Amino acid sequence: MQNIKIFFTLEKKDQLIFFMQFTVIFNFIVAITKFFLSIFTHSLWFGVNAGFGFVLVSSKLLTIRKYRKIKVILDEYIKKRREEYKIYLQNGILLILLGIMYFFVSSYMYFNGTNTNMHEYITYLVALIAFYSIGTAIYGIVKYKRSTEPIVKGIKITNFASALTSIVLTQVVLLDTFSKNYDSRINGYTGIGVSFIIILLGLYMILGMNKTIKSIE
Repeated sequence: MQNIKIFFTLEKKDQLIFFMQFTVIFNFIVAITKFFLSIFTHSLWFGVNAGFGFVLVSSKLLTIRKYRKIKVILDEYIKKRREEYKIYLQNGILLILLGIMYFFVSSYMYFNGTNTNMHEYITYLVALIAFYSIGTAIYGIVKYKRSTEPIVKGIKITNFASALTSIVLTQVVLLDTFSKNYDSRINGYTGIGVSFIIILLGLYMILGMNKTIKSIE
């Protein structure tokens, strides 16, 4: 009870970082699950999404670690903000690299198909995880929509990018499991579209950063 009371006295940014520590554990478990599914089902899609998940988990851990260092900087607002925007920039660059990787994999799938053969119960599990990711991403966007904190904005955007890849993965497993003789190129189209959105999100973070930094000086 005492910890709960302390939690509600924290700033919104501190609350978000607190929750982020728990989501990192969940995201890691999901990434491990996708990795093993990629082995058992021989699915490149699962392998790519597992890799995407591991990179995002590493990014979140780095964000938490650096945020703790920033917290000890006292009475230096500009310095704090600059350090936070360094994290923001790193996440933006990361999204661009992941978007490019996702583009090439989606292009490969466009020409070669997906063929993720699995039991329908596993398909339901994948869909459930995807809907959870989408729901938490939307919740974060709505709850912190007015926040101008760079760390908060960075977390919102990376969570949204992760949710987009979950949508693609859900589409792939649902169509491969329940549809027969469908045009598998549709998965490639969706993946390519998502890759462009992820790249644009990364560019938005980078291009908008310099202007914001100047505004705090």
